[in-house]
Amino acid sequence: MKIINKILFLMLTFVFIILINNINIYADEIDTYSEKYLLYNLSDNEVIIEKNAHEKSYIASLTKIMTVITAIEKIDNYNQKIEITEDMLKDIAWDVAIAGFKKGDKITYNDLLYASILASGADAVNALAISISGNYEDFVKLMNNKVKELKLKNTNFANVTGLFDENNYSSAYDMTRILKYALKNKKFKEIFETHEYTTTNNLKLKSTITRSSSYIGEIKGAKTGYIKAAGNCLATTATINDANLILVTLNAHANNINAPHIKDTIKIYNYIKDNYSYKEIISNEDVITKMKVKYTKEKEIEVHANTTIKKFLRNDFDKNKVKINFNTNEKITFFTKENYNLGKVTLTYNGKTLSTFNLLYNEEVSFSLFSYIFSKIIYVIIIYLLIKLIKNNNKRKRRNKKINRLKRINNLKKNYF
Repeated sequence: MKIINKILFLMLTFVFIILINNINIYADEIDTYSEKYLLYNLSDNEVIIEKNAHEKSYIASLTKIMTVITAIEKIDNYNQKIEITEDMLKDIAWDVAIAGFKKGDKITYNDLLYASILASGADAVNALAISISGNYEDFVKLMNNKVKELKLKNTNFANVTGLFDENNYSSAYDMTRILKYALKNKKFKEIFETHEYTTTNNLKLKSTITRSSSYIGEIKGAKTGYIKAAGNCLATTATINDANLILVTLNAHANNINAPHIKDTIKIYNYIKDNYSYKEIISNEDVITKMKVKYTKEKEIEVHANTTIKKFLRNDFDKNKVKINFNTNEKITFFTKENYNLGKVTLTYNGKTLSTFNLLYNEEVSFSLFSYIFSKIIYVIIIYLLIKLIKNNNKRKRRNKKINRLKRINNLKKNYF
């Protein structure tokens, strides 16, 4: 009986180990309400995790991210006054988010831009479109020109608000690209990461995410979106464990669940906080290769990376499993110049390329005069042998010439006498 119990204990232990390993293996399968999402590391320009990120989707008010960056690039003076007209307010349904501008209000472009992101105001984006292009259609053309410029494959805009239109769509991947592009603009970044703003006509605006959730954790900037066809959508930025991140979640359809898109965002960011950090994948002291060197006392040197590279990776990352791939046809001598490029190094981990960099020659070696002379002695010997061969050849020619002359003299003597 004791033996059976020991066997069962060992089997249960084995199963537990397998389950723990499987948790690590499938940890990226985060359970979310959102049907699609993409988490992007701006610091490294790399995708961390994604789910159905390239599928076309309705994106609701995330559309306003493109509306605002398109407007910013057309505005010369953010303090220029704009008068709200009837055209800017018509066709706004009762259930659409607005900032609260009224006909006849004279506000600035600055007010409209902040109201478009923080309040997700349909009145604000309408005012931007009409004041810049004269009508919605021409402004939407500008938005789609930007789509072409960014070479987005799964995006098209049909309006400036994100209200339902079967021709107004994007993807988690494309929206990440749009937000990444927009964040390069100082003005857009300032607006996107602001949570409260008061307009020049004293409208107090709050970010829609702060109105939807009391907890935003590390979230720096956000744009929410909702229409029935798209469900809840959210684009955010955050800095977690020194990584600057973009997270776009789309199509969170959840009945009786408050703010499922925000719950997903917090869950994903918390998962990253607990499981990812910057890991050193190569150090400037790590040996990349050993190479034979001419004209030195060392004969062979260890060539070091001369660079330190860190990547945002899972905490179970094992540097010892990083594979270093390096091939070169270059030859090193004592006279090789500093910072000479020996070739490209590729670092891979579990079959995935982590980084590539140029291996530069910066090693210290001691010059060996003996080695230098010895390496050149073969040339001295060859030259000596060539000179000797030429001399011997000349001697042979002179000897043959002398013999021939004596022969002619002897022949003359015989003939004469």
